[in-house]
Amino acid sequence: MSIIGKLSQDVKDHLQRNAGELSRIEGNILSRVGGKEIKTFYITSCGVSEGKTTVAISMAYALSTKANLKVLLVEGNLHRPKIHTLFHVNNVNGLAGLFLSNTDYKGVLIKTEYENLTIIPQTSKVFNTLELFRTDKFKDKLHALRKEFDYIIFDGHSIFSSSDATFVARYFDGVIFVVECEKTKWGIVREAKEKVEIAGGNVLGIVLNKRKYYIPKILYGKI
Repeated sequence: MSIIGKLSQDVKDHLQRNAGELSRIEGNILSRVGGKEIKTFYITSCGVSEGKTTVAISMAYALSTKANLKVLLVEGNLHRPKIHTLFHVNNVNGLAGLFLSNTDYKGVLIKTEYENLTIIPQTSKVFNTLELFRTDKFKDKLHALRKEFDYIIFDGHSIFSSSDATFVARYFDGVIFVVECEKTKWGIVREAKEKVEIAGGNVLGIVLNKRKYYIPKILYGKI
């Protein structure tokens, strides 16, 4: 793990602007699930470009820096990988290499500039992903990684852009939907949620992204 993943200053500034809300993330998760152990999260959305990857990184950042927990952030969107770009990591056949070969999972872990945050990036696109995720290796590797980290955050495919999203989501303790405000209709969200639950996924909640404020933001807490 000689490569160190580093975020751009723009991304860091975005994380800092949301530091207050991010600092409450673990408490919100724990209050939602009660006494059940929740360690692995599948982050999804109804469609593309709703901010799913940004939310996944934000969760990983909050849990690793604000809560001081060991967190693994995984690039699970193999059709449109972005995490390697945001962390400036190139030429890494991370997740696909882990499941398509006999590579030990420690060989694909990449340290970041944050002590408690580790990533598994993927720099090349992979399109035959359903067969990849159906292998026993996926469940076995996920189980092994679960023992090494406090939380695993998997930036997955969008529900309506990939047929494997609902299948894969059931392997995780919880599923979190990212919904872009004023773009995605609630009927679509309900349909996507039902697809995940029918397949055996445990939907924990929804993150409303790109919220627009029509009065000063500070006033929303007073009305």
